[in-house]
Amino acid sequence: MLKRTIASLAVCALLAGALSACGAANESAAPLVSKDTEQMIATAAQPPVSTAEQTLQESLGVPDRVEETALPTQSERFTVRISADVTVPATDHLSIYRVSAAEFSQDMVERAYDYFCGGTAMYDYSNLFRTKRTLQDRIDSMQNDLDNNDSPDGTGDDAWRADYQAEIAKLKIDLLTARDDLGDPVSSARLSKTTVSDGGTQEIFEAVNAPEQPWTKEFYARNNISYPTAASEAGGETTAILRSEASLSYFDSSRVAVGLYRLRDVTGEARISELDTTPQEALDRVAALFETLEIANMRPFRVYLASDSEAADAGHYAYFVEARRTVGGVEIQSPFNRSYFGSIDSGKEWAYETLEVRLDDGGFLGFSWVSPLSVGDTEVERASLLPFSSILTVAKSLLGVVNEPLESDLETYSAYTIVIDHITLSLQRIPDANSVETGLLVPVWNFYGQEHYFLSGGTEVQRTVSEPVGLREEPYLSVNAIDGSVVSKTQGF
Repeated sequence: MLKRTIASLAVCALLAGALSACGAANESAAPLVSKDTEQMIATAAQPPVSTAEQTLQESLGVPDRVEETALPTQSERFTVRISADVTVPATDHLSIYRVSAAEFSQDMVERAYDYFCGGTAMYDYSNLFRTKRTLQDRIDSMQNDLDNNDSPDGTGDDAWRADYQAEIAKLKIDLLTARDDLGDPVSSARLSKTTVSDGGTQEIFEAVNAPEQPWTKEFYARNNISYPTAASEAGGETTAILRSEASLSYFDSSRVAVGLYRLRDVTGEARISELDTTPQEALDRVAALFETLEIANMRPFRVYLASDSEAADAGHYAYFVEARRTVGGVEIQSPFNRSYFGSIDSGKEWAYETLEVRLDDGGFLGFSWVSPLSVGDTEVERASLLPFSSILTVAKSLLGVVNEPLESDLETYSAYTIVIDHITLSLQRIPDANSVETGLLVPVWNFYGQEHYFLSGGTEVQRTVSEPVGLREEPYLSVNAIDGSVVSKTQGF
């Protein structure tokens, strides 16, 4: 995706007259990306206009479809247009909720393990790093670095040598009692606490179905138990330590490889030629799985055909089903893989919640649940939302601005076009300022679409590489339905 970094913009300045309440609410220009969630809550809590029992679509004046051409852009070779269906929750109002990062209970881990791996001999994966072979490999590698004076920190300080020698001495003691394989099969999926490098504590359970490679069944569970604050170097200010999100996953590669490529969206297709199981049956089986595992408020909503080959006519096929959490029947959408505060490279992160299931005609092949959410108190029961016409005005003015490519990025192409093909209103997680554990669920409009690249003469460049499953569909623009501010998918505000 070709995008130019936008350092500072102002909604009111760019959209003079578009949002009539803008100047009245604040004499100065409001920031494009607002971090003042308290002000947003106060705005949302204003009594909404009486809707006389209208649906949300009716009260906000939302059309079924939007057609807009030639939106404002800077480059003559870059164009944006909207030709999109619009999806709105089937309700008469949306709420704002408190939300926090959750972890997997021991009972949940055991239910999933018994369902996917019951009757299969599974071995403690962590023992892989304590076998004679792996310990000896680590000793040999560290000794080789010592012999070649290959410092991990570059030339200069030799303090690393004493650390390496002490670690080698410890590993040699461990080697005396180390096993040749992963030991006896595990009897139950018990989470065990471990301290990680940043000083935090995690609970981990990891198992595979063979005492040595290759194995075909894998089961992993990880929780974040304690991530304390730490003083930064600048003035002793405290910041939250990087959060490695809770995760629960299972993979069976006996029929289809773990690495799958997404071929096409088959949601709604009656039948496909590649598999006997229909797309609807796949969705139904995943819904039944959630009931068995006692996973509440999760709805399978989309199914893709996937293959372990990039070619659409080769390889082994499977379904890849995406699910979303619902609150009061309204879906929560995840616009990216994670949000940050600080920089993407060195900041703290909080993954958006995802739940994905793989299956074929023979049964379930994979289950991956990352960063579960706990939904708490309702902040605003009936949020006051801007009419869709105001949201569309924001989008028409900013879609070309926030997605404008650099001219150097267009050197290969005669034209680059973004076509917005679907627009959705949903709940979306916005973290509290500088938090990777708490936040809000807020009504947000997302504008999704497709990119098209053209060579001189008008020939469109065809995509030749299939996307891996699990790749997030990112919006080209996210607009807060309450105040019209633009929501950052990476910062979350």
